[in-house]
Amino acid sequence: MPGWITGLAGSIVLSAISAYIFLRLRCHGAGYPFGPLARRWAYAIIVLTAAASTGLGLAVVAASGHIRTAYIGLIVPGSLWLGRVCADRVRTNESLLPGRLTACLAFPLRRLDDRMGDDMQNWCDARSRAVAGTPQWIADAAAYYCNVVGGRLKPEPGRNSAGCGNRSSTRSGR
Repeated sequence: MPGWITGLAGSIVLSAISAYIFLRLRCHGAGYPFGPLARRWAYAIIVLTAAASTGLGLAVVAASGHIRTAYIGLIVPGSLWLGRVCADRVRTNESLLPGRLTACLAFPLRRLDDRMGDDMQNWCDARSRAVAGTPQWIADAAAYYCNVVGGRLKPEPGRNSAGCGNRSSTRSGR
């Protein structure tokens, strides 16, 4: 009996770690999933995914009798990373699941995305308020954010690499 409990606890821990890793991969480039407002949804998604993953692993072990099939439970958190691809399919009505089931399954992920956006907006608002009194700081902040965002975009022919105005040309008017 203690070996069974140890195996269950190990499966839960491995599923939670796997869910955390795949959630971070899913949110890479979109925002920080553990910000002040998004944190609760991120933890809820990790716990729900780990529970579903462990439950599926136990069900497969109970049905087949082979302990190695419990590794199927570690694959389930990978669906968090693939969530972006599935969301695109749902928008184009190519989903294999019924609409209501898909909406229920995707609800925590949509709320996480919303809260990450709110966290980013709060972060930007705080920085904007900090520089609001000095026009030069506003110009410097705008140039900095333009360069950061422009560095993530593919360069277009005929434009500079960031897609922003050249800093030397903005200061030449002095």
